[in-house]
Amino acid sequence: MASAKQTVLVIGVTLSSTGTGAQGQAIIKVLASTGKYHIIATTRDTSSSQAQNLAALPDVEVVASNAEHGYNPDVFSELAARSDAVFVNTDGFGLGEALETFWGIRLFELSARAGVKHLIYSGLDYNGKESNYDPDLYVGHYEGKARVQEWIHAQGKDFPMAWTIIRSGPYAEMLSDAMGPVFQEDGTAVFQIPLGEEGEMPFVSLVDFGWYIDWVLSNPDKSRGLDFGIAIEHAGGKTLAAAYTAATGKSAIYRDIPAEAWNSVAWANLPQKGQTKVGFLSVKDPNALIQTYDEDFAKWFNLYKASTGNKGLIKRDYGFLDEILPSRVKTMEEWMKREGYTGEKIAVLKRRD
Repeated sequence: MASAKQTVLVIGVTLSSTGTGAQGQAIIKVLASTGKYHIIATTRDTSSSQAQNLAALPDVEVVASNAEHGYNPDVFSELAARSDAVFVNTDGFGLGEALETFWGIRLFELSARAGVKHLIYSGLDYNGKESNYDPDLYVGHYEGKARVQEWIHAQGKDFPMAWTIIRSGPYAEMLSDAMGPVFQEDGTAVFQIPLGEEGEMPFVSLVDFGWYIDWVLSNPDKSRGLDFGIAIEHAGGKTLAAAYTAATGKSAIYRDIPAEAWNSVAWANLPQKGQTKVGFLSVKDPNALIQTYDEDFAKWFNLYKASTGNKGLIKRDYGFLDEILPSRVKTMEEWMKREGYTGEKIAVLKRRD
């Protein structure tokens, strides 16, 4: 007799939608493709095209969950009680730094109370701790998650509910969105990113993220109490341009630009452009919010200027990643070829307007 499928609740706390965010959608599609799981995805709007597309996948159940200021504890507890595992991805941009820390801890508590066997937390690197809290490297949407991770670690590896932390980073898919190239008249793709000459980003494939979660759930003895970072590779602007040329046969160059120039385009549609406070969708009192989008992302790029060659601030154990996911994409060129990447703009992240 075939073993019963694990039920996995996928949570991504935002105001616009939850499990239907970029990360959640990609992960749900991968897990559904395995035939091993029954997946519950929460969303504020079950009639949206994203929710409908997920509901059409095998063994995916899309559930409405109203969340005015983060998440509905009663609805979450009811769904968690039906689930073997919970994947939690809180959204610092929808919630703000303080609420993200609160909800990360609270959802852990509610999961344990509901009898969940395994919680997987979608985290980010604790750069404040690693840099002795350097203000030039203080990125609120990283620090909010990182504090939750420290709290989870404090519960201990033998906590009755198993837990795993997966630290991600910039999505490679953002190269079709906010970090996508512009094109010169001669067709040359120009990657304009504030990384300086040596800065490197540990880009993450969202598809592979889903396969890492499958590994965690399939190997509970190995993944219990494990905290690991994922990435394709550390890649700078020159690497991206070379990968694009190798993958498409078309010319490309990298151009370093000031963070101010990048921000002026990225946040043009926000209510106050780059001076909009991160978390404005949840918290209406701007004095209760910490950073503007301009501040958050200027310092975000500083993180990667300090992470060159996998020897700086943000590091990855690529040998370990090869061991647990031998099929992972290992270079940006490989990722571009797999995805049929053209540099064409595609909305990946939720719009904040």
